[in-house]
Amino acid sequence: MTAYEIINKGFGAAGESFEDYPDKSLALIWLNITIAESRDAENLVRKKNGKQLLSDTAAGTLTEDVDMCNDICAIALPYGIAAYLAADRQDSHMAAIFRNRFITALQNRAKGDEFTIQDLYGGEI
Repeated sequence: MTAYEIINKGFGAAGESFEDYPDKSLALIWLNITIAESRDAENLVRKKNGKQLLSDTAAGTLTEDVDMCNDICAIALPYGIAAYLAADRQDSHMAAIFRNRFITALQNRAKGDEFTIQDLYGGEI
């Protein structure tokens, strides 16, 4: 997903329009902060799948693709953006709700790719 798509989803979750937001560069900063906060979860997913770990990634422009798994880009990062937007609007209640959703989405994705469960008799479930 592009930086624009992620930020737009985050603004939409918070009930705002990114097109009407005057400070697009601030929204890009929020995205880069949430990307940095998501790096550990992304690296857990990559490690489980045998892929190269991320050392550092950031979006320089709104049209740039974010090099993270689709679940983190489509679910977690927009909630992180929504949390920063709500905090910017001085709505601490909604900021906390979106922050909790962001963290939960990261936790769910990080533990989502588990191995096959075997029953007590040696068969696969």
